[in-house]
Amino acid sequence: MIIDLKTKKSASWETEHSLPLNLASLRMLLSNKIPLIQIKNFASAQECEQLASEANAARFNAYQNVIPKIERIGITVFEYNNIGKQFYFEAVENARKEQALITSVTFNPLQRLMDMIQSRAGLIARTAFEPSYGSYHAGLIRKIENGTQLHVDYAPTEQPGWEVSQITSQLAWNLYLQTPGNGSGKTYVYDRQCQPQDQEYKLDSYGYSEEVIEDAVSTHFEPVVGDVFIFNTQNYHLVEPSQGHRMTFTSAMGLLPSQEVIFWS
Repeated sequence: MIIDLKTKKSASWETEHSLPLNLASLRMLLSNKIPLIQIKNFASAQECEQLASEANAARFNAYQNVIPKIERIGITVFEYNNIGKQFYFEAVENARKEQALITSVTFNPLQRLMDMIQSRAGLIARTAFEPSYGSYHAGLIRKIENGTQLHVDYAPTEQPGWEVSQITSQLAWNLYLQTPGNGSGKTYVYDRQCQPQDQEYKLDSYGYSEEVIEDAVSTHFEPVVGDVFIFNTQNYHLVEPSQGHRMTFTSAMGLLPSQEVIFWS
């Protein structure tokens, strides 16, 4: 059951915005033939409300060197690029315990999604594992209420030497726990993947000038409580500011040459 990432893109990138999760749609998303997958009613409103309440009772921290401000519970490989792999894995256990305290009250969105991928797409889904260190942390609870800069996320160029750098394609998934409910806080995804020459458009630790997406086709989606949206993070993307609360449960996910889907944060 090999996923071929060399297939040519179809017009469905511009027209297909809400395919459900299965092997065919996952194959198309990984090869950038469609912009996103939507899993409707992934969680109930009650589950989301309870998870958000538990998260708000915990302590959010802001990303370092990221503007506009983004708050999260959990750790990310991005923040340990310049600190070191060892320190990331030393922080994994505490991050995992903190997440378990929150999810044990209601449900674990990460495990639910991994189970769906295995049952609906027939692919092994697991947390990423680093030899000599152990499992990665996977799963952030995040508040993006001031928007983001235009950016991409791709471990092979950002985390060389880590297991996650072995992936052939990278996605992100977001379960919406709280949304503004007024049309704000949308995510925009552009049909333009990052190229080495794009470094001339880099603004800071992660953001890019909008010149890099000039004339690129785009799509967007509005957050919906209880729904999961999955998109290809090799494509340039951004989140617009929210006029109200916007909280997600999210992580990175990628396809290995072995056809396993791995998750990490």
